[in-house]
Amino acid sequence: MEIFQAIILGIVQGASEFLPISSSGHLILVPKLFGWTGVVDSLSFDVALHFATSLAVIVYFWSDWIRLIRAFLTNFPKGLDKVWNDNDSRLFVLLIIGCVPAAIFGFLFQDLIEQEFRNTQLVSSLLIIFALVLFAAEKVGKKNRSQDSLGIFDSVLIGVAQAIAIFPGVSRSGITISTGLFRNLTRIEAARFSFMLSTPVILGAALLRSKDIFSGASNGSMDVFIAGFIAAAISSWLAIRILLSFVQKRGFTIFVVYRIVLGLAILLFFK
Repeated sequence: MEIFQAIILGIVQGASEFLPISSSGHLILVPKLFGWTGVVDSLSFDVALHFATSLAVIVYFWSDWIRLIRAFLTNFPKGLDKVWNDNDSRLFVLLIIGCVPAAIFGFLFQDLIEQEFRNTQLVSSLLIIFALVLFAAEKVGKKNRSQDSLGIFDSVLIGVAQAIAIFPGVSRSGITISTGLFRNLTRIEAARFSFMLSTPVILGAALLRSKDIFSGASNGSMDVFIAGFIAAAISSWLAIRILLSFVQKRGFTIFVVYRIVLGLAILLFFK
């Protein structure tokens, strides 16, 4: 039964990490909704699933990361002007800058938020609030900019937005895509920058918590962790591919509606 639960939660985590619907919120809500306890409702299991999603996004954007890193290493010895005037090496620098706010905020407040803010009322409220933010971004954003036009201010602003996603129910992809849209990025460019920006943060957080993964898995639950990990990795990769294809033709309205309906349902169910 725990393996089945692990697979379901792995699919939920993988899909909701990159769809703008909040993975951390779903990982809190699903076990509570079905009354699942034990390993699958533990922090170490959540960390393992996040590690799986980080590997999935690295694999999906592997060629992009190689291109950006190669461009930076090539141009850096030639001076900062050369780095900044090359689109690929500049994008690499902007992604690193954008990771700083989330890294600082996570280091300072991650433990506090995980202990004090894992409740259904907060999750449901934030699902609704940031659904409205995404809706507003869709309506207000001009959607006429590409990643090549991004600057330091854009990177910092989207990075700060990513830091706010530490609260369950916000959604890392949702708030960073929203900020990108507010900064007039096209939907596809906002989504790609959001996913690539999340890579170092998710991977770094998972590595820092790796001891939690091993301590949880070594407690006779290795098969549960492996099942959840594989399910999360596969569903993450598919979610990225589906969303990038979907937003080229349609907007984010379906996710806005889903978040509001889910948030209201939870408020009524757990009142």
